[in-house]
Amino acid sequence: MLRRLFMKSVVVGAAGILTGRSLLSEGGEKAELKHLHVAVNQYSAGNFYQRDGKNFLDRLVEMKSVGVDGLEPMVDNVKNLENIVKRLKDSGLESRSIYISGNLHDSRVAVNELSRLRAISEKSKELGSEFAVFNPVAKRGKNDAELKLQTDNVNKLGAELAAIGIKLAFHYHTVELEFAGREFYHLLNNTDPKNLSLCLEEHWSYRGAGNSQVALFDHLKLFRNRISVVHLRQSIGNVWSETFGDGDIDNVKFASELKASNVPIHFVLEQAVEKGTPKTLAADVVFRQSCEYVRRVFG
Repeated sequence: MLRRLFMKSVVVGAAGILTGRSLLSEGGEKAELKHLHVAVNQYSAGNFYQRDGKNFLDRLVEMKSVGVDGLEPMVDNVKNLENIVKRLKDSGLESRSIYISGNLHDSRVAVNELSRLRAISEKSKELGSEFAVFNPVAKRGKNDAELKLQTDNVNKLGAELAAIGIKLAFHYHTVELEFAGREFYHLLNNTDPKNLSLCLEEHWSYRGAGNSQVALFDHLKLFRNRISVVHLRQSIGNVWSETFGDGDIDNVKFASELKASNVPIHFVLEQAVEKGTPKTLAADVVFRQSCEYVRRVFG
């Protein structure tokens, strides 16, 4: 199911935390081990629980029990955000990031959209979030005027959110990488890094360039110092796999490159279902195995 349709259909009602374990340092002092915080995007949770005939909102406690630390909710207004974050907190899950989308390329609606996105993000800060993952409303072939207006508005929004302690992170799909990636590159090359970071979309960088790891690692190399969030998705034979693990993308190399940048990263699982994706595991098992893999490879 397409993300935008999913957002309309779902009813809405994140970088490490310390564990109690410790090791002895070389000097004999106790040093805390860090537990890698792994969140799941709402789209991913909805996909997998929906195919089990369940509502992900009724499985939050189970998600926590299998190793999920937080959920990245997809929200379009303040009320929905408040409702879902309350459900998350009641279940012991955090919401370090939220997912938002808006039309900032059309002058007829951009002012109202800015106001809506600002209000959502301000409320998310009150509720404990650190990142607002922003996906521009998709339109194939945005013209130069639209790209410039969108970039100006994103930079403005990012500056306003930075002032209150929220980091805006650019999220993208294939459409932003079309036409030589002009939308993707213009937005990143013409905004202040202080105002806009990058949510590196592991699989969309790969698929959006014709299933190319070269493109994925080039995106990582070009923008490594702007990455704040990474959305994790894998495929096998270029079909989305059931769990996040080994596959078409070399995650060991990907993790090594990320670690070399020495920039704190918020990891969010965004594994999804498409035609050909196997259905052999219950959603709880999917997320348990995926979280274990993330911590083993990226931790």
